[in-house]
Amino acid sequence: MEASEYEHQAVEAAARALWEDHDVYRYDAAGSGDVFSVDTPPPYVSAAHLHVGHAMSYSQPDFIVRYRRMRGERVFYPIGFDDNGLPTERYVEQAYGVRAADMPRAEFVRLCLTETQRTAARYEDLWRRLGLSVDWSLRYSTIDRRCQRTAQTSFVKLHEAGYLRRASDPILWCPEDRTALAQADIEDLERTSRLHRIEFPGTARGQGPGGQGPGGQGPRGQGPRGQGLSIATTRPELLPACVALYCHPADPRYVSIVGTQATVPLFDYTVPVLADESVDPEFGTGLMMVCTFGDAEDVLKWRRDGLPLREVVTADGRLGELAGPYAGLQLTQARAKIVADLDAAGYLRGSESVRQVVGVHERCQTPVEFQIRPQWFIAVRENADRFRARAAEIEWIPAFMRRRLEDWIDGLKWDWNITRQRHYGVPFPVWFCDGCGAPVLARLEDLPVDPLTDKPPVPACPSCGSAELHGDPDVMDTWMTSSLTPQINDGWAWRPEGPDPALAPMSMRVQAFEIIRTWLFYSVVQSELHFGRVPWRTALISGWGLNEQGRKISKRDLERHTGADGFNRYVPDDVLAKYGADALRLWAAKGRIGTDLRYNEKDVRTGRKFAVKLWNVGRFLTLNLEPAGQQDSPPAARRIPVADRDIVDRWLLAHLAETVDLSTGFFEEHDYMQAYATASRMFWSVFCDRYLEMVKDRLTSDEQGARSARQTLRESFRVLLGLFAPFAPFVTEHMYQRFYASLEGTPSLHLTRWPAADPAWRADPGAAAARAAVDQLTVILDAVRVLRSGLRLGNSARLESLTVQAHTAAAAALLDEIAEPLRLAARADAVLRGDAGHPSGVDGVTIAITV
Repeated sequence: MEASEYEHQAVEAAARALWEDHDVYRYDAAGSGDVFSVDTPPPYVSAAHLHVGHAMSYSQPDFIVRYRRMRGERVFYPIGFDDNGLPTERYVEQAYGVRAADMPRAEFVRLCLTETQRTAARYEDLWRRLGLSVDWSLRYSTIDRRCQRTAQTSFVKLHEAGYLRRASDPILWCPEDRTALAQADIEDLERTSRLHRIEFPGTARGQGPGGQGPGGQGPRGQGPRGQGLSIATTRPELLPACVALYCHPADPRYVSIVGTQATVPLFDYTVPVLADESVDPEFGTGLMMVCTFGDAEDVLKWRRDGLPLREVVTADGRLGELAGPYAGLQLTQARAKIVADLDAAGYLRGSESVRQVVGVHERCQTPVEFQIRPQWFIAVRENADRFRARAAEIEWIPAFMRRRLEDWIDGLKWDWNITRQRHYGVPFPVWFCDGCGAPVLARLEDLPVDPLTDKPPVPACPSCGSAELHGDPDVMDTWMTSSLTPQINDGWAWRPEGPDPALAPMSMRVQAFEIIRTWLFYSVVQSELHFGRVPWRTALISGWGLNEQGRKISKRDLERHTGADGFNRYVPDDVLAKYGADALRLWAAKGRIGTDLRYNEKDVRTGRKFAVKLWNVGRFLTLNLEPAGQQDSPPAARRIPVADRDIVDRWLLAHLAETVDLSTGFFEEHDYMQAYATASRMFWSVFCDRYLEMVKDRLTSDEQGARSARQTLRESFRVLLGLFAPFAPFVTEHMYQRFYASLEGTPSLHLTRWPAADPAWRADPGAAAARAAVDQLTVILDAVRVLRSGLRLGNSARLESLTVQAHTAAAAALLDEIAEPLRLAARADAVLRGDAGHPSGVDGVTIAITV
């Protein structure tokens, strides 16, 4: 006998123990048959920041994985933790109140390892309790030796193939984190700023200070016809980095001064006035100040026109020596001081408020600057067409997400800078010669290596013979490792026998849309450059979990919504404890893949109602079905053929066959939302609200009718458990163990095959007619319930009689066919023919009830 109350924690604990005892989710590498392999996103283990939106995005692909497993495919479903790189460093710095730059590298790395191991264990516990059907024996960490070997192997092979270069180029730089960045690490931030109009004193062509130039050029400090040159800028602190002024070649205001010199105010050095068609004459004054460097346009003109280099911004976001009296000031301090001094000296011609978009580091929201220092770059711009072609080969779910990748590829401005000036990351397997600067790369068989502690592979530089070699102190961009998750999983760099051919390419990548430009793009880059193919056949892109107001769930939501009892509706641990994993997963099933889903606690409560209802149906079956293995699961010789069963039973099986077909079709299209909605309608509207009510009395009536009902109940409930297994794995597993495991001999519901409709459910020649007749019966039954409600009579109370009146021949034939099942379903002692005035909802039929 089942407990009267559904206790989800006990049910879930028992199911998890069963799955672990039987290795239910372990990948069968030696088996036969198709493999369904999944490239899962390794979450950053940088804080206890997980919210219900994360639970949603990890549950949704698990629905599909569980379906593929029940289709008989060998599922390869690993999970990793992205525990190297900047997010982890920032978390450790905040947690311990330290800065990586101010302590020994080895000591800081030790702190990072301690924190990531502790947090990864907490994450694994959460994912297990959520019911992710991951093979935990395949777990990896992006800082472990296997991953380091994979990333370093990629580096060496890309270098050998000519896709890597080391150059001292202008690079994107975060002054807060003091590290180089890639284009994908930058976000646009719209903000209010000040646009300052600043006068540049002019100097005539070929003349020194105070001279008179041709074309009516005024003396120093003036433009044509005695007018000063003015520029408009939001970054006056970059005046000491100014190297040129540009105008449009057709701008009549400035055409006569192209080729002359202008003096930088406050800093008293001259820069050329040049022309370029990219300058917008309508912006500001029509004169553009080019500095080294304020933005990508500055970099382009500096490189193309051979302008001088004036590096003013230091690595920590201050002004350097070229700024003179402003050296050492933070950029915001310098901006205010320079504006004040320009005003005092008469060079400030006005300021106004403007809205502007600036690039900021996505991790800390600090505006990015530029630095010049040697870095490693992967050639992505020149290979953009190759990446675009691979994007077209991938099946995108949903299809419109492909455009996001194509737009990103089309907008590439820089090659991929994979160098980071941090402590905690995968080292570059490189030593540099102190004599000639040539790089010396590690041998593949020696990987992984740390050049700061390991010896180089040669005693002297192959280029110049110097014995002085030093290790590269930088580390790789964390995406350099994460982009190789398909290769980490298939064993490309670490399996002695080579990559597992069943996993190359993988079946599916699952991820969120906001990292298409990073994780997905870089994975395509790695796969194309190394193997000339796609990394996976399908990309399944999830949306965001939103709060009740339709905004992305934030850290603030996690901090503000903890009640007096300690419950926070956004924290997965709290939700799992209160409502259960199945309830939270069923909320996630309401969202279509690729679209955002608003979170509301009432939707989780609705999910719990399903689990409770399934539990109560199980109790009903326990009371009404004989023990497993006896009459209600008879051998074939004693089974009641479908065609000989009660009309209501045949009606249910016809509906169930259609539901199986629809749900299967939706799952084949990766549309788990419609698969769940279809099964849910079957369960609630047909099975519970209709069928169970119609068979309750028959289960205690004549033996033939009761046997038909019990057999149909057992068959249909088994199918329903299978349909819901991907969504609510815990409560369905419990019911399977209760009613079917001993009969079927399979240790877990999740190792059984996906439900298939018995051909007899469709082959029954009377199935269509039975379904149509009982569909009409249910409409009449609804009308009976309305009459009961008007009399305040519960549905379980018996009626003395149900009177039906047929007004057409077709109605009379229908009533003849359904009279007995209608009597049982209506809980009436008799169904009478006579005058009845209440509409039944069925054409030609009216009804009345007698209590």
